[in-house]
Amino acid sequence: MISAIYRKLLPLTLRQRIYDAFLGKIIFFFRHFGVIVKSKLVYLFYFLLPKTEHNKAFAFMGKHGLTSYPDEYALEYKKKEIEVLKDAVKQLPYVIHQGKKLYFPHFYDEEKVKKDYRALLIEQDERAAHRYVRAYDELTNRTLLDVGAAEGIFSLDTIELTKQVILFECEEHWQKPLQATFEPWLDKVTVVKKYIGDKTSGVFVTIDDYLTDKAAENLFIKMDIEGAERMALQGALTTLSKSKNVQVAICTYHRPGDPEYMNKLLSEYGYTTEFTQGLMYWNKRVSKGIIRGRN
Repeated sequence: MISAIYRKLLPLTLRQRIYDAFLGKIIFFFRHFGVIVKSKLVYLFYFLLPKTEHNKAFAFMGKHGLTSYPDEYALEYKKKEIEVLKDAVKQLPYVIHQGKKLYFPHFYDEEKVKKDYRALLIEQDERAAHRYVRAYDELTNRTLLDVGAAEGIFSLDTIELTKQVILFECEEHWQKPLQATFEPWLDKVTVVKKYIGDKTSGVFVTIDDYLTDKAAENLFIKMDIEGAERMALQGALTTLSKSKNVQVAICTYHRPGDPEYMNKLLSEYGYTTEFTQGLMYWNKRVSKGIIRGRN
């Protein structure tokens, strides 16, 4: 009730500023108190514990604090200088990423852009548990289905390699930034304002239905949709089973059991699979971050 009133009375931009200023830290502490205590204990007694991936991740967080990326490499980005620019015409903030403009929503202030961009660099580091591919040239001449595109950094990183890019992003605040970022490549980029699901209805569309009248070979399917990956896969079974030369990179850390579920499903459809190295921390759990597969 209180949360609903709060959201109704305060606009999104103000709520975001309050959250970033102090509210987010307070909420995070109380929600994750048990994990904070566990991490401290594992860190203190790590010398007595088996050197497993899980214990390594908790020990790291016991020393450095809770983070989605509990690995030493992430510390390299902590003090990285990031320059945030403003497009006076489009009225959007942006950064120069690998020589290209990467835009963010208009209500993001400078610190928010820096924070989010730094996280993006960490998650796509070659050593990261959230890294979608071993090497970007895996996408050469492929059609990329970027499911849950958000700011579109993965598509931007591979834009010179891919044959076509289809960005699935339904959130309104990402529409203008995506259009701005990919303006130089309008001949090969399509932004689809739909959620990917297990059936086509309203704002939802399945991958199978979307590809019905399109070429469905040499695909690369990337999924990062906040826990809806299982549903999205159920709506892509025809594509997974019948299309040739398909690669996938799917987030497995959003829901308990996703690593096992997705590995089993992909294996049943004849895909060879592998998980990225390391672990992610998400929603009070540590888990494998990405499963990669190819048929």
